[in-house]
Amino acid sequence: MLYIVLSVISGLTLAISLPNYYIPFAFLVGYGLLFYLIEKNDTKRLILYSFIAGLIFSAISFYWIIYAIHYYGKINLYLSSGLFLLFITAYSLYAFVLFSILLKLFYKRYNYKGFFISPFLIVLLEVVREYFPFTGFPWNLNGYMLSYINQIAQISSLFSIYGLSFLVLYFSVSFYMMFSNQHFRWIILNLLNIALFTSIFLWGQSKIESYTDKGESYKVSILQGNIDETLKIERNTENDMIVLNKYISLFEKAKKDNPDLIILPESALPFFPFIDNDKKEYFFKEFEKIRIPFLSGFDNVILNKNLEIEKVYNSLFLVDENGKYVDYYSKVKIVPFAEYSPIKFEFLEEIFEYMKGIDFSPGEGQKLLAFQKNYKKLMKIVSLICFESIFPNYVSSFVNKGGNVIVNITNDGWFGKTSAPYQHFEMARIRAIENNVYLIRAANTGISAVINPVGKIKSKLNLNTEGVLTDYVYLTDGRSFFNQNRIFILIGYIVLFGLALGLLEFYKARSER
Repeated sequence: MLYIVLSVISGLTLAISLPNYYIPFAFLVGYGLLFYLIEKNDTKRLILYSFIAGLIFSAISFYWIIYAIHYYGKINLYLSSGLFLLFITAYSLYAFVLFSILLKLFYKRYNYKGFFISPFLIVLLEVVREYFPFTGFPWNLNGYMLSYINQIAQISSLFSIYGLSFLVLYFSVSFYMMFSNQHFRWIILNLLNIALFTSIFLWGQSKIESYTDKGESYKVSILQGNIDETLKIERNTENDMIVLNKYISLFEKAKKDNPDLIILPESALPFFPFIDNDKKEYFFKEFEKIRIPFLSGFDNVILNKNLEIEKVYNSLFLVDENGKYVDYYSKVKIVPFAEYSPIKFEFLEEIFEYMKGIDFSPGEGQKLLAFQKNYKKLMKIVSLICFESIFPNYVSSFVNKGGNVIVNITNDGWFGKTSAPYQHFEMARIRAIENNVYLIRAANTGISAVINPVGKIKSKLNLNTEGVLTDYVYLTDGRSFFNQNRIFILIGYIVLFGLALGLLEFYKARSER
């Protein structure tokens, strides 16, 4: 019974280390208890206890999935709960049970010193999560347990969010060693770790304070419509006109700020860009009074020669002051089981109404959108639609194509007043630090913001509010260490992993003499 209680506390304390709870350093307790369970139990019992810890963690961290499935999928609460249970079971088996079993193997071979492999293991498992299954799901990585301390978050400009994950596990195992072994050397190690943490903090503070905006700037206005999801789900002429008039009103407010560019959220305007209809005609007639270039998310329908729907994309369009389409980017990382069905079963479509019809298609690849006004320096826009902002390496490779500003459009209205919008926002914020660029975030229900390259939120619109946010962004060509050296960082990680294993083998051999 004791181990079950400890498992529950482990999962709980790890979950409350993440947004929007952020209980400082609770992860030290959470991982300390998990290490204790690994040390004191055989593999069979460890599977059970680590699974319980994982269930508690994922239930608290991802509870908003029930809300999204129930509301967006129009699935009754019981079935939504069943699907959620399947998700957290799979997550727990991978993120907790597999991690614990692997670490147990190192513990058996190297005794307590084997726990120091945990930072390498967690980074390996998290990187895999960025690519598998399907399009990947690197949500709520361990590094976000420390990222709320912006000075410490600056490490992500060197080693990405995975560097922060490494620190979380390193500090956790060092802390556990001090209490479990009670040897003087572990006390010394933790004192050194306090010095390390302080040094990183002071370096991060210096980095933040020394940052100054320079170079070409653009004045941008973000429109946060706070559109009720009912209006977007129950599509009809009346609801569409409510949405259009809301955004036309916000356009008029933004015009008073005289921005260079206006930015709307994901799937903001309720008509298809390449299909003429009364709503499209009405909007662009009203837009003649605005005449300011804008970016907006659209559901982008492509017809074949028989005028039948061939493909549907989730796209971000750049529209000039004359209402002409300049270019567009289509979302590459589409959401499995939401925007498309990776596994086709007809009986599922009978159960889940939202799965009927045509899937969204992934875009053809990363494409910068180019915008320029009044002979200013060219704005080369890295477009991130919805959860594309959670992928560190995807975003970094996109910026490496020459981008000098990130625009992230999203609709987090599906999640309601849960922790998901806060989690999603924090992940986007870290992308700005990782790549040393400004990030503009336009979200239907919030949180919309302008974030500078050191992760400072210059201005924002809170969750579930309507409004216009106007601020300046500066184009940044300077790249971060992480952005420039991702391959070398990977090689360095592999080398360090090998050195750590070699060192453990050395100590093991010496102790057996």
